[in-house]
Amino acid sequence: MAQDKKGISPAATGLAGAVVGAAATAAAIFLSNEKNRKKAEAVLTELQKEGDKILKEISRVALELKDRGENALPQPKKAAKKKAA
Repeated sequence: MAQDKKGISPAATGLAGAVVGAAATAAAIFLSNEKNRKKAEAVLTELQKEGDKILKEISRVALELKDRGENALPQPKKAAKKKAA
């Protein structure tokens, strides 16, 4: 009987865990220095500002497209309500 392959191999899981552990250790060492923390904070703040600008622009364009789409498409007719006798 052939055995079905299910899940992730233990070797891949171990490798992924090692990579995550190494990244966490490198980040901890980098952020242990106050100058590095301040640099990282400045970069993250700038990225957040840039992300906010992009989000506003995407929202504006989406609303414009929505408005154009609503005006361009025929509106569905509403069914008349029947009165109960």
